[in-house]
Amino acid sequence: MNAFLAELATKLMDRWLTALVAPGMLWVAVLVATTRLGQDAPFAFERLSAWLDRLARYPAVHAPVVVMLLAVAVVLVGGAVGLLVGALGGLVERCWALPGDLPPAAWLLKARRRRWDRATLRLRTAVLGAVERGADGADTRRADTLVLRRQRQRVRLGQGRPVRPTRIGDRYARTAERVRQVNGFDDLALVWPRLWTVLPDSLRAEITVARDGTSDAARLFGWGALYLVLSAWWWPAAPLGVAVLAVATVRARSTTENLADLIETAVDLHSADLSARLGLPAASSPAAAGHAITARLSPR
Repeated sequence: MNAFLAELATKLMDRWLTALVAPGMLWVAVLVATTRLGQDAPFAFERLSAWLDRLARYPAVHAPVVVMLLAVAVVLVGGAVGLLVGALGGLVERCWALPGDLPPAAWLLKARRRRWDRATLRLRTAVLGAVERGADGADTRRADTLVLRRQRQRVRLGQGRPVRPTRIGDRYARTAERVRQVNGFDDLALVWPRLWTVLPDSLRAEITVARDGTSDAARLFGWGALYLVLSAWWWPAAPLGVAVLAVATVRARSTTENLADLIETAVDLHSADLSARLGLPAASSPAAAGHAITARLSPR
């Protein structure tokens, strides 16, 4: 047992250092460089070098106790920044799933719908133009190419007309709607904790990995936001922050798609197991079984 606990503590410490402290120390290093460089001479690294040389000349800096205290302080500060980013990541995940009923989420949803409607109108116009050219017997290769380009432009905006302020929220909404229509789960949030207990370990492990990937992407989004904050004092931090945000967005969409697919798979394959565990009679269809499960679990 002692060996197991020691191994577990080592793994947790490694994860803490990798996920929180190391990125936090990097951000602190960029913060220090920001304070020494500034906006007027953002690449005057000789200033930073000269400042480090002045610090190295102090005798106290070379004392072992001081070095150890400085190392501990840097690790603690990096960990504190990492914890802050973890909180920002949780906030980002909540923002991704906002319903869009109230401002400013409602404004973003409205803007996304306007873009989708304009892209749909351009696609419809391109299709009508290709049909008309074909009816006249003209060459439609250029018109067909335009149709394909308009289709790709609309696909980049999402798989359907937006129903949430973000594309990630759209994916969650599509999952909830599919589960409601196909499996009869009117309230997936109510059923999911019970369904989780009947899932096999392999599927639960895959869902956990996908869920952790989504959280990691949200934390990466938080790091990008913190680097953008530093750009107020050192503008090269802006492209770094934008790059981190772009990577976080791509990763979040990928992990969310995977997570949603796994949730739908779990509901499709194991809703009957949950129904049997609840002692419900056999239903005529998966939707009917889902409605019975929801009614059984509903507090009303």
